[in-house]
Amino acid sequence: MTTAFEVPDLGDGATAGRLVALEIEAGETVLTDTLIAEVETDKSIVEVTAPETMTIEECIAEVGEDVEVGDTLLRYESADTAEMPEEPADEAGHSAAAEDESEPSEETAESTDAIDRQSRDSASDRTVRPVGADVATDVPSPGSVNGVPERTDILIIGAGPGGYVAAIRAGQLGLDVTLVEDDAVGGTCLNYGCIPSKALIHGADIAYEAANAEHLGVSADPTVDIDKLTDWKDGVVDQLTGGVEQLCSAQGVTVVEGVAAFVNNRRATITTDEGETAIDFGNAIVATGSRPVEIPDFPFDSKYVLDSRDALAVEELPESLVVIGAGYIGMELSTVFEKLGTDVTVVEMFDDVLSGYEDDISRLVRERAEAFGIDFRFNEMANDWAETDDGVVVHTEDENGDTTALEAEKVFVVGGREPVTDTANLEAAGIELDEDGFVKTDAQGRTTCERIFAIGDIVGDPMLAHKASREGEVAAEAIAGEPAVLDYQAMPAVVFTDPEVATVGMSESDARDAGYYPVIGRMPLSSNGRALTLGDTEGFVRIVADSQTELVLGAQIVGPNASEMIAEVSLAIEMDARLADIAETVHTHPTLSEAVMEAAANARDEAIHTAN
Repeated sequence: MTTAFEVPDLGDGATAGRLVALEIEAGETVLTDTLIAEVETDKSIVEVTAPETMTIEECIAEVGEDVEVGDTLLRYESADTAEMPEEPADEAGHSAAAEDESEPSEETAESTDAIDRQSRDSASDRTVRPVGADVATDVPSPGSVNGVPERTDILIIGAGPGGYVAAIRAGQLGLDVTLVEDDAVGGTCLNYGCIPSKALIHGADIAYEAANAEHLGVSADPTVDIDKLTDWKDGVVDQLTGGVEQLCSAQGVTVVEGVAAFVNNRRATITTDEGETAIDFGNAIVATGSRPVEIPDFPFDSKYVLDSRDALAVEELPESLVVIGAGYIGMELSTVFEKLGTDVTVVEMFDDVLSGYEDDISRLVRERAEAFGIDFRFNEMANDWAETDDGVVVHTEDENGDTTALEAEKVFVVGGREPVTDTANLEAAGIELDEDGFVKTDAQGRTTCERIFAIGDIVGDPMLAHKASREGEVAAEAIAGEPAVLDYQAMPAVVFTDPEVATVGMSESDARDAGYYPVIGRMPLSSNGRALTLGDTEGFVRIVADSQTELVLGAQIVGPNASEMIAEVSLAIEMDARLADIAETVHTHPTLSEAVMEAAANARDEAIHTAN
């Protein structure tokens, strides 16, 4: 007799949803508790399973349709287990079905019962797929070995600023989380990028300022102990990584040191020093980050050709250094080495530093760098290098074909970064990449596989740690059924050069391209009292707004502590604030932040301390 199978109770008060997956087809016979469909509600994705062994007669609903509780999904006939097709035998003549019929051990039975109970409880009495159903059989069975749990609500691959934040947020929301990292908790940013570089920048700034303060009546001849500076930098990193580990532990996150790779969209393998173990997951978040790009003929060898990780871990300061690339990483670390006493030459294929920034921003950073002693070779390409008795020689070529040989102790290559998408077997889970090699995602971070999300550098520019962190929070909240999305309009970006550069939102040209009629407010730091007392007056604050509504659209800040000052404008954009909201907010005197207030007032022709 044919029976209509209807959309069951969806839980959490939901009465309707969208059919996002249909795992069966007409003519197929499936066992009790086999996953047959997935329905996405405004709370979560509900997994619908077979109530009995059945033979599918006809699929009524189609993937992508909106369905309600009680709607017919399919029609079926009850079937007997004996009617199931026989499993093919392997070369040894063993059948997978025969193996499944073997009596499970008492321990395995108890474990399976516990997992089934957990699945039922976490779904608030909804019908869910039991662990182990509809997964590959050619990988090790999941088990609580090697520190890997049998099942997890969320599997997070990568413990950088995106992954670990997602893990902590998911833990706060009551989800069971397994976080897998193959290197160090905190990822590239905390261990080999953002944090150690800023620590070295601080040390270099102190040394440089102490040696160049004669105009203030302060004379000094400081020496830099690179070993002590490096030890202090490493101590900062250790303190932060330890803090992250404690935060994860406090939220019940299981942290596994290993490499995770998808088997399909419900199971992954985790390879540790002890071996390979499988894990089933309800949802997953991919946060594998990025790595330095190797340019032709300059493979990283850590002895002569350095990447950013090598440059931050040098045991001795090189006397001379050729830096290939004048982007933000190249300029930050070039400045560090120059201030610490290294003779730095920067080779750049474009005609100025910080390609992509407005000319007045690039010019200020370049001129300050030249004042420090950095030599630039613009519109030149680095062709190759060779080892010499004293280090290396780098051969460059300009746009006219003229070549130059640059000798140095080492060469630091900063050719950009590329997403790490080749370690987690994304294809097996149905995750697609875009034409630039980044993972395709929606506003919540969901990939082309509904149950798997991606965050951070692997989803595209801007490759920023704070962007990854916010994406991690949004993904975790979306998985938990929260109405979370990410608006990138208020996403700030900072370059920690000297002077610092901070931007958020639109530039003037961006605003015009978007159809606005922008009004610009500007405040030079040369008119700011606090900048004068710091002896650091090169720079400005520029605010972009819509001339008709005075809606704040963006800002560019160049100067000391620009990285801190940009937050005020980021908040203004997030809150749809107007120029008056900033201009009429009383700012402490004397502070650099007064320049933000003055720039907003300048856009309204009301500035007190700068001419319009």
